[in-house]
Amino acid sequence: MPQTKPWDRRDFLARGAAFAAALSAAPALAQKGGDRGVPNPHTQPAPNRRHIVIYRDPFAYCSHASIVRLANGEWVTAFNECQRRTPYTHPPGDPHFHNLISRSDDEGRTWSPPQVTPNWDWYGVECPGLAQFKDGTVVLNQWQFLWYPLDEGRKLVSQGQEIWLRTSTGQGWAPAQTDTDWSRSLYPWCRANGGCYVQLSSDGGRTWDRSAKIPTDPYMGGYTPRGVVQLQDGSVLMVTADHPLNHSVYAVRSQDGGLSWSKPVALGKVGEGHISEPTAVVLPSGKVVVMIRSNTHYLHQSESSDGGLTWTPIHRTRVWGYPGHLLSLSNGGLLTTYGHRRLPFGIRACLSRDGGQTWEYEKEFLIRDDLPNRNLGYPVTIEYQSGRLFTIYYGEEADGTTSIQGSYWELS
Repeated sequence: MPQTKPWDRRDFLARGAAFAAALSAAPALAQKGGDRGVPNPHTQPAPNRRHIVIYRDPFAYCSHASIVRLANGEWVTAFNECQRRTPYTHPPGDPHFHNLISRSDDEGRTWSPPQVTPNWDWYGVECPGLAQFKDGTVVLNQWQFLWYPLDEGRKLVSQGQEIWLRTSTGQGWAPAQTDTDWSRSLYPWCRANGGCYVQLSSDGGRTWDRSAKIPTDPYMGGYTPRGVVQLQDGSVLMVTADHPLNHSVYAVRSQDGGLSWSKPVALGKVGEGHISEPTAVVLPSGKVVVMIRSNTHYLHQSESSDGGLTWTPIHRTRVWGYPGHLLSLSNGGLLTTYGHRRLPFGIRACLSRDGGQTWEYEKEFLIRDDLPNRNLGYPVTIEYQSGRLFTIYYGEEADGTTSIQGSYWELS
């Protein structure tokens, strides 16, 4: 496929921030709550919110958590960890990133010591997604790059392989083109595209029995930090983005529990900005709703009524934040949770009572508003009792340590 410049998470933040700054300098206009640069005046603190730190290591950068509540009531979380650097590196900018897994059997009061998952061979990986099938199988989805020392990377380029660098030009990761690119590399490593995988476990994510690679052609890759979903007929759906280009979102299906996968079905593109990091949910009606991150900072949405075979055009919602997570609630509602990377920095949520057709942005829930900076987010929410929620995310602490945190809260 044609090569165009990819956007990584730092690109999303930098370009979005520049755009927001330009808008905030313009004359003030009467705008609806949720428009860029205008704080939502209707945000309300989430009832009975209480915050905890799940895991911290002052010598590590821990981030981008996922969580699933298993059928036996156990909570399992997976997240990224890498040695702490200055400035910090997001996954997947460092080959030392691994996915770690931890579990709680007392609704989050205590957590087991994290272990690398699925094993130490899976390094330089993106943010993990977690889910559980109806038969109890736990599934972990990952994107992995291939990593090389710079000298090995130059050799591979001479042999015709595409190798990517992050250089001092500030343009993010891009294919090496000239000798000058190598001298400008910010790191002593380079990378090539690896693959999109699911890991399958029959013992609740303690060990992993099988691994399957998901075909992504004609897209360059496939990555989402959210777990797969299981449809009412038992088939499995993954909605993912064409990582690392972040131009399109597409879906793949499995009819055999994740061992083999269909060819991609495109959800489409958007007319404004780039899109990435989709989240999907299956409603009681069988309808699939997807929310998508955009560098406009508004969540975008698409739906499917036929199990992901066809999709409605991607459209922008009123909700400002990124990336999102979708949860179907026991009361029939639909909840999206998202990071808020502008003052006040924190975590927020919004409710839909009509399956995602409209969002009650005028009643936005404020889960956190006291985080120190925009180094935060990627929240995922579970409902552990009717109306009682737990949201996991990452954020920076006062001493600069980036840790895995969580908030208990309730629906009003």
